[in-house]
Amino acid sequence: MSKSENGDNSEVLLETDTDEMEILIFTIKDQIFGVNVQQVREILMPAPVDKVPHGHPSVEGVYMPRDILITVINLADYLGIYLNPEERTLFIVADVERLNAAFRVNSVLGIERISNESIEKSDASYGRQGIITGIVRVNGKLISLIDFAKVVEEISQ
Repeated sequence: MSKSENGDNSEVLLETDTDEMEILIFTIKDQIFGVNVQQVREILMPAPVDKVPHGHPSVEGVYMPRDILITVINLADYLGIYLNPEERTLFIVADVERLNAAFRVNSVLGIERISNESIEKSDASYGRQGIITGIVRVNGKLISLIDFAKVVEEISQ
C-alpha cells in the first residue's frame, strides 16, 4: 500500500515493470478460475442471445448491448464442464483478438493481486494447448489461470 497525495492508504495501479498482476477470479460450477484483468472490459448480467448458424459448438450466439456486437462463449461448454441451463450466470466481457467476447461463467468472486513467481505451470489444459497458463494459490484455494485470447483464437479457427 502507498499513501496518496491526500494522505490516505490506497492501492496503486500495477506498473508494467512490476512482477505482479491482478486477476479476476470467477467460478464455473465448483471450479475456480482466474484471468488477467487486462483482458477484462466489464461484467454484465446475461441477456437473450441470438443464435448464429454453423458456429463453433461453444459459441451460444451474439447479442448487442449499447450498440456493440458481442459474441457469447459458453466457457463451461468449451472446457467440458456441464453447466445446468437453470444455474445463475454472468458475462465477463473482454476485447480479445479483435473480437468483443462475453464469457458465460457462474459467478465472479473478486480481484486479487498475485506475483508472477507464485504462478506454477500446469499440465491441466482441458485438452486444449495453452488455455490454462498456470495455477496459483490464493487464500488457500487453487485457481487455474485461463487465457481468454487463446480461447478466442481456437474458437475462431
